[in-house]
Parts: sequence; structure tokens; C-alpha cells
Amino acid sequence: MLGERIHTEDETLGRRRYLVNKQRAVERSLERWRRGLQADWLLLSRDDVANLAFIAGELWASLTREEWDAVHFSKLGLRETRLIAAHADRLRRHGTGREETLEAVMRLIEDARERADRAMLRGEPAEA
Repeated sequence: MLGERIHTEDETLGRRRYLVNKQRAVERSLERWRRGLQADWLLLSRDDVANLAFIAGELWASLTREEWDAVHFSKLGLRETRLIAAHADRLRRHGTGREETLEAVMRLIEDARERADRAMLRGEPAEA
């Protein structure tokens, strides 16, 4: 009985730690996203921000820590951000196509990073 209780408490603690780490990672990603968008962040609705938090959490849960650390939310422009929010909204509402949605979101993030890197090499400001 005692061993069973300890095992259950360990599982509960593990789940709680996982959720806390996920929430912290999502908060950091949203902060980077906000800083990258600057004033354009104010053009997003509360639903948009909730959808961005949702998709960031889904990405965090599906990527390795190494992959997650390589995601550059700060490179995203308003156009990509709105597309990502729309993908997240569809996933939240319908719950289908999770893998395809996450792949589409990662393509948008990677494209934004590559565009920003190319602009930096040319000495130009990155454009969204």
C-alpha cells in the first residue's frame, strides 16, 4: 500500500513538473514572439495570443529539447504569426491533423528564420 502511494505521488509530481516546465517554456516563447513583433503584437486579439500559446505548447511537447531551443519565435512577422494562429485555432477546434499542423507551423517558423538570416547577411532589416 505504501509503495503504491509513493509511486502515485511520484507520477503526480512528474506530471506537475512536466506541466510547469511546459508553461514556463510557452511563456518564454510568447515573450520572444512579442519582442520580435514589437508594436505589431498589439494588433493580435486575445484569441490569437491564446492560440499562439496553445501551438507553442504543442510544439514544446512534440519537439526534442534541442529542436525546441532552435525555434526562433522572435523572427516571425505578423503575417506568419496570423497564419500560425489560424492553424492553432483549427487544431484546437477540430483536434485533427495535429502532425500536419505542427509541420506547417514549423515550416513557417523556419522560413521566417531563413529570411531573417539572409537579410542579416545582406545588412538589411528582416521584413515579415
